[in-house]
Amino acid sequence: MIRSNSSSYSKALAVFAAGWLVIPAWAQTLGEGVQAHGFVSQSLAYSSDNNVGGESDDNLASNLREVGANLSWRANPDWLFSGQLLARWAGETDHGELRLDYGFADRTLFSDGENQVGLRFGKIKNPYGFYNTTRDVAHTRPGIIMPQSIYLDRIRNFLLSAPGAATYGNHARQNMEISWSLGAVRFDADVVDLEQLFLLSDRPGNYQSDTSWLGQVMADLDGGRWRLGLTLADVNLHYQPGADLTMNARNRLTPIVLSVERNTEWYSLTGEYSQIKHDSMNTGTDPLVPLLKKPNTLETWYLQATWRPSPDWRVYLRRDEIYLDKEDKKGGLGGLGYLTFAKDWTLGTRYDFDAWTLSAELHKVQGTLWLSPLDTPLANQKENWNLLLLQAAWRF
Repeated sequence: MIRSNSSSYSKALAVFAAGWLVIPAWAQTLGEGVQAHGFVSQSLAYSSDNNVGGESDDNLASNLREVGANLSWRANPDWLFSGQLLARWAGETDHGELRLDYGFADRTLFSDGENQVGLRFGKIKNPYGFYNTTRDVAHTRPGIIMPQSIYLDRIRNFLLSAPGAATYGNHARQNMEISWSLGAVRFDADVVDLEQLFLLSDRPGNYQSDTSWLGQVMADLDGGRWRLGLTLADVNLHYQPGADLTMNARNRLTPIVLSVERNTEWYSLTGEYSQIKHDSMNTGTDPLVPLLKKPNTLETWYLQATWRPSPDWRVYLRRDEIYLDKEDKKGGLGGLGYLTFAKDWTLGTRYDFDAWTLSAELHKVQGTLWLSPLDTPLANQKENWNLLLLQAAWRF
């Protein structure tokens, strides 16, 4: 495992170094309409219990890093092509394999200055809440890690992007800008943590996605002083049992996400609330899968206050809660207790200079729902735990 991680890290660094040196020059050679960007981040994690991003339990873990490069080309006013390569390390959930994070073509169908309508197709980013389309770059996140209630990192590769097509539009008028999108996609559901979440273990089969729908409406009012959003989705998954003949499950998730933000020169208040109805059709006989025996509704929310004492500094406080069943917030569902919820207080600070960002975060957590059992087996997870995160990020 160590040899594999080291090899992946070396390859990814080589790709990033090549991107840093070659891509900007290439972009300049290609001329007008081409943009190239890249980023690298390295985090350190220390936890009182449970592992995050490696062996962080009473130990300083360094296996949390990202290396990426992206390129976009506006061939003419109507066509845009964009893609990003990424290598990510996050404990046992990501081992640094180089992959296409997204890659799509964008065709503008109509534009008159105030209104725009277009079509994207390829592996497109999923508009989900305020931050899902920008979460791949550390500088654009509201903290070192995303609010786990809405943007669950253990299934990050499932949420970020998906093959499909989406139509979108923008309308700008006076102090108001409204944007919308509606897409049909097939999520990348072959993610071990989806099985851990729904089936409580890594089984011989794997999840696959049927055609799913994702729609969003966002509004910026008064020059961005208010931001409002509504996200709706219909996500359809089915489990291919392989040799696991005791399980043949189908899962349907129908999320609704409400997003609100208030911005001033000195502070921002950001909140998002979600309910995700989960229906399952389980034709298996395995008695160890209590979560598939009846429908449940996940309830999640966070509220973050961010203070900017100067243009370079910010300090933030966040409350973040997620419940696997809103009718059973104490975790009696299936007798799983604190494995079915997580309540997190986060205090953080960030300093930006040139192309660098330095951040620190302290978490006080009750519950373990947003932990991956790949890092900490369910039987070893502790209910109350603390987490310290440090991060340095750079971009070009």
